[in-house]
Amino acid sequence: MTKEELLQAIKGPEWIDLEFKQSRKGVSEDAYKTVSAFANTNGGYLVFGIKTDSKMTEHEIVGVEDVDKVQNDFLSCLRNASKLSRVISSDAELHEIEGKHVLVFHIPEVDRKEKPIYLGKRIDQAYIRRGGGDELCTESELRAFIRDASDMSFDRSLEHGIDPNSCINLSTLKWYRTLLDNRLAGKYAHLSDQAFLLEMGLIIEEEGKVIPTKAVVLLFGQDRFVRQILPRPVVDYQRIDSPEDNWDSDKRWHDRIVIESNLFEAWRVLFDKYSLIADVPFSLDETTMQRRDDSLEYRSFREAAVNLLIHQDYGDAMRKAEIKIFKDKTVFWNPGSAYSSVEALLESRHHPIRNPLIVRIFRQIGLCEEAGTGIRTIMDDCRKLGLFPAQITNDKSDFSFSIAILKKLIISEPYKDLMSKLEIQLNEEEASIFSYLVSYRKLSLPIAKAITGKSSEHTLNLMLSIEARELIEPLHPRQAWSLSEDIAHQIDTSDSEGGSDQVTDQVTDQVTDQAGKILKSGDVYKLIHQLSKTQKLVIKACVTPQSIANLMELAGVTNRTYFRRTNITPLLNYKLITMLYPGEPNHPDQAYKTSILGISILKLIQLSEAKDND
Repeated sequence: MTKEELLQAIKGPEWIDLEFKQSRKGVSEDAYKTVSAFANTNGGYLVFGIKTDSKMTEHEIVGVEDVDKVQNDFLSCLRNASKLSRVISSDAELHEIEGKHVLVFHIPEVDRKEKPIYLGKRIDQAYIRRGGGDELCTESELRAFIRDASDMSFDRSLEHGIDPNSCINLSTLKWYRTLLDNRLAGKYAHLSDQAFLLEMGLIIEEEGKVIPTKAVVLLFGQDRFVRQILPRPVVDYQRIDSPEDNWDSDKRWHDRIVIESNLFEAWRVLFDKYSLIADVPFSLDETTMQRRDDSLEYRSFREAAVNLLIHQDYGDAMRKAEIKIFKDKTVFWNPGSAYSSVEALLESRHHPIRNPLIVRIFRQIGLCEEAGTGIRTIMDDCRKLGLFPAQITNDKSDFSFSIAILKKLIISEPYKDLMSKLEIQLNEEEASIFSYLVSYRKLSLPIAKAITGKSSEHTLNLMLSIEARELIEPLHPRQAWSLSEDIAHQIDTSDSEGGSDQVTDQVTDQVTDQAGKILKSGDVYKLIHQLSKTQKLVIKACVTPQSIANLMELAGVTNRTYFRRTNITPLLNYKLITMLYPGEPNHPDQAYKTSILGISILKLIQLSEAKDND
């Protein structure tokens, strides 16, 4: 972290990857809770010499008085088995600000096989990072860590309590074998069903007995046996004939089916549902499993839906996968975060996967692309269709993964009007890059590559060209960019003058009628000034999901009814936060998360505060 980045960070809130500690003369014990949380989540920066007020909103540079002692003590504890369950590697950076010393330590995310990192010898003292705070892991979260760390994947584990001769849906197995025989010229046609399953590694011979794997039950099992090892649905499919921002918990879906069958039957149901709503009617070639006029829209749906089926955490017995088809986007949500980062998924051809046996069986009949290419296929299709890139969220604090395919042109007429008004001239590639930044204000190099469809070198040179014209500025050395402050101000001013209502909608992405009226009237800052300190605190904290209990503790409030009425309800009404379970307001695991609109407002708040401080 450079000095400039640190100074900018001090002006904003503590974030999911940033924590301030006073630590003037020594290291506080709660610093190691943050080490555990960072190591178990996405990594982050631990900064010593910064004092934070009780409301976690203001920061004061107090400095570290004995730099050598604090640094040596901290690094020593990171290597002490009595302090942490595993050795954590970290390097110290020393910065002088206002004549005071500030120490910065980067705590990396550890490999999944080393998680969870916990304090002392007690695994129940493992922490996870949510928003700007450290939280003790729940029992279910600890179990998720242990599953992900295991050398034995869930799908390859044996199911001794099920008879392999009676659990198989023979119709599903026949369907699969027919497709495989057509692709492999009858390579396995001579084998009996049992011999075939043995050959595929789906059932195992052990001491003269044949034992099924969990994979064979999930892939080919009869419904009652699937439910025996998976006491929740495989996927909840919902079609909602409205934009996402116009849908709330009071509105019902227009079509819904909760699927509790094996994975191949689930895919066939999803395909049938998709065929009914496809823009162009089509049929499937049962030999190749491809649409006869294989469209980009169908291919993206197939890759995302199959990704949901093959990569979810089937050891999570509480949360079901969901597909929500809105008018403006289709969202695929999985329990279980990906083992690799989003950047790695976009860049790497091969990466570790949760259910290798299930993936291999699907791939053999062409129902997913070559290893590691599915996400990039979706991104390529979005680019070819002239759409914004799909939104990929790998939430390691929530142990979930989602893909949102947007039905939104990246170069729209309102965007062209805005560019004309600002007198900015760009070629097609530059215009697509800039449009993304107008909407989301931040762009990483991997996403930029997904937009261009070109190499890292080509895309980086493109970003440098746009940067040279002072339209954007780097956030990290050539890895991420934001709009320049001047351009962001011009766009906000243009919107406030009524120049581009639709571009404003594009920026916020999830505008309700009430919030939309405020934004379209140009009075964005009116909304900001209407927010109380507590409401702003809630928006900041909910960057990752927060329970109402956590939010009340953070705000120092004990009256739940009052807190909900004065903070949660108004923020929900403005769509600055959303429910984690919008269809079930009283869900026992209900939590709240900052919306895209909330993120946009939060960035404006930070810019406003930074200007005030200047």
